[in-house]
Amino acid sequence: MNLEDANFPKINSAGLTGRKGIAILKDKVENKLNWLFRETHLEDDFGIDGHLDIISDDGKVTGKSIAFQLKTGESFFNEKNDIGYIFRGNNKHLNYYINYPLPILIILINPNTRKIVWELFDATKTDKAKNSWKMTIPENKNLNKKAKKLLLQHVGPITDFSSQLEEEWQINELLKKHNRILFQVPKKELLEKNFQFLFDGLERIQATTDLIIHLKNKVDISFDDYDFDERELFEIPEVKEWILELFKMSNCWPYLMAMDDAGGFMKTAFLCHLNTLKKNKAKKGKFSVNYEKQEVMEFIELNWHKLNLYSDEKNISEKVNREISNKIVYYFTNGEVELGA
Repeated sequence: MNLEDANFPKINSAGLTGRKGIAILKDKVENKLNWLFRETHLEDDFGIDGHLDIISDDGKVTGKSIAFQLKTGESFFNEKNDIGYIFRGNNKHLNYYINYPLPILIILINPNTRKIVWELFDATKTDKAKNSWKMTIPENKNLNKKAKKLLLQHVGPITDFSSQLEEEWQINELLKKHNRILFQVPKKELLEKNFQFLFDGLERIQATTDLIIHLKNKVDISFDDYDFDERELFEIPEVKEWILELFKMSNCWPYLMAMDDAGGFMKTAFLCHLNTLKKNKAKKGKFSVNYEKQEVMEFIELNWHKLNLYSDEKNISEKVNREISNKIVYYFTNGEVELGA
């Protein structure tokens, strides 16, 4: 039987050459660099042929990877300049490469000599080439043991984050042991209208869902540098201005801030928002205030709005939202009004 005349499927020579390149690269990566080689499935190949997963010298999988596009064949070594071989890329891959989150190597392999050269893709190193783009793959950049150190420079330091995470967890547990978190605002920060230190702290105590749940209505803000000022906080212009500005900058207040007899910030914020406020003479260190009920409802509605926005942001349940909404009304109407369950 003459096989030349027989009807059989034929292997694609370009595909066979590509498979040779994959085999050569896999052997080099796994046996010389001691890293893992992951080939991209053909149907998922959008210009990235695979990934090199970096393994530490003691065998730990680090989570760091380098992507690559591989071109195999003698023809890719034909076009040269004084530095190396000219690689011509497809325009359809350019944006994909630039947006790709991992470093990308362009690798050329001569399957006959097993020569492997590479270069890190860098859009700033490319030139326009008619309807495509080109870059140089240096002739002396061989993929061997010596290249390992250089390749590692492109992925950044491999860090053991477990000890750092342990510290974070310990802080979280410490925060959850307390039933009140108090932020003290120094007069200096207030006069300079600095809010960032406070928001940094608020961000930290909301780092996890457990903390957000635990610290519901358990946070307060104090202004201890004004303890010996005869005026009330809402009577001090710079304090009032600072609180009003602060209140606009976040929606967390009705959820995080304490609304009980010991809570101070929400009471002060409420009084700072009142335009019709009239303070009566103090008796035995205590004073009373008069204000329009309409302004109370406006402040309550402001806090409802903030609570709704915060609930959407943090996925707070409708049940908890309702509970706090009720608390807001009860707190700012001295218990005279209650929403109910």
